[in-house]
Amino acid sequence: MNNNIILVTIYVVIFVILMIVIGKGMHKDQKMKPKYDERQMAIRGRGYMFAFYTIIATTCLMPLILTDSMRAFLGDTIFLIPLFVGLPVHVMYCVWNNAYIELNLNAKAWIGYMIFIGAFNIGIGIWAVCDGRMIQDGVLQVNIANLYLGIMLVIIIIEILIKNAIDGKEEDDDEESEA
Repeated sequence: MNNNIILVTIYVVIFVILMIVIGKGMHKDQKMKPKYDERQMAIRGRGYMFAFYTIIATTCLMPLILTDSMRAFLGDTIFLIPLFVGLPVHVMYCVWNNAYIELNLNAKAWIGYMIFIGAFNIGIGIWAVCDGRMIQDGVLQVNIANLYLGIMLVIIIIEILIKNAIDGKEEDDDEESEA
């Protein structure tokens, strides 16, 4: 038992050090503290508000929508549903209003890192499905969180790329109209 505690402690320390190094490397000023302007802060605040009310609405609607068999199938993952619904509301609102990417963030490095994390989590989710660990005894397991996170990160990256393409096209149209 003590060996497990020591091993977990070592893993946690390595993980924290790795996250600090990666976090500093993602920022142009080598600091982990994100920088946003006032407009971004206001939009992010609105995004948090929308996500908060979405989580509350989802939590209130779940007893009305879910049947007994659905509740039995969802098991403990039922508590993740409000998060699974509220999180994309915040992220997508912030992305579409240009308040998601920090001012001091190296966006290309960050996107590469998110692609890696997304692919890694999708891999873990697919492994759980193939290994028969996603559903046990007719109950969905929390491994679904890995699959959700991976898919969500891929969607966020696609959304950011679409938003950048739209913004780039608008900038090109503005330059043409000025000429």
